[in-house]
Amino acid sequence: MSEQQLTKGKLRPSTNGRTSARGRASAPPKIPPTTPFAVFERSIDRAQNLFTIHKMAHREATRPPALLADIRRAAMVLAVSALDAYVRTLVISRVLAKLKDVSKQLPDKLRQQLKELLGQDALLDAARIGDLPSRVEKALKEKFEESSFQGVQKITEVMRLIGFEDIFKDVARSASKNEPELKERIGRFTKRRHIISHCGDYDLSQTPPAENQITKKEAQDCIDLIRVVAREIDKVVSR
Repeated sequence: MSEQQLTKGKLRPSTNGRTSARGRASAPPKIPPTTPFAVFERSIDRAQNLFTIHKMAHREATRPPALLADIRRAAMVLAVSALDAYVRTLVISRVLAKLKDVSKQLPDKLRQQLKELLGQDALLDAARIGDLPSRVEKALKEKFEESSFQGVQKITEVMRLIGFEDIFKDVARSASKNEPELKERIGRFTKRRHIISHCGDYDLSQTPPAENQITKKEAQDCIDLIRVVAREIDKVVSR
């Protein structure tokens, strides 16, 4: 069978040099985000997208009474989780960058952490065969799998690995915010996220347990605050 019979007609050249049976070039593949902050932006957008569903559901006269509240809860959980993922990926990428920059000394907190994670013998072996970055990356990912970076204290501690002793002081200054108030708001939203995730957003101290109320403003305020914190962290570490 001839080529023309197989394709039922001649192939047409596309504008970019590739050919297709319809004469159109295939769309270029989408490039996934690569930087920690780019990943964060995609993640926080998911939280904001829930308010599109919220708006649509609000118009439905037959919507279940709890539907809107659960959308708000989901948005808050996604927003706080986006910050967790951002801090996690940021720290790992910055640690690897610091290992490669032999012109600068490693932060003391990082040096101690690497000794605890790998041990002196493993560090020596890795240095001898040039395998240190991959071993460190693997060890950090395994350690971070057991941790969350959602509260003020936990984020502060992990950011010390890359040389920022008090990241929220830096963030507050960069964003022209009151530091104690900033920390209090982050702590409040983080605590609420835990209550939603681990207690079903019920006050278990009451008998029977009472469901906590949540407004659209609370959820939107959480998303907006997380955006500010991540954006200012990105500014601080990029200077």
